[in-house]
Amino acid sequence: MRRYLRLMKPSKLYNLTWPLIFGGALMLMVGVSTVSADATIGWLIVIFGSVLIAMGVLLIYLRSRISDSED
Repeated sequence: MRRYLRLMKPSKLYNLTWPLIFGGALMLMVGVSTVSADATIGWLIVIFGSVLIAMGVLLIYLRSRISDSED
């Protein structure tokens, strides 16, 4: 796993992290509001938004594992 962390630049991780988190939060809100109209589509959107948020949190963790000397 460390090999893959060396391939990713910290700035690249930073640029991917926040759009994933905020995009996932937006999808989560849209999904929750859609559940009342169509449960199947609403829950699919909620799950997709949750996955995006989880990916963003994972990138925060990965960014914390990269030493600052590589910036």
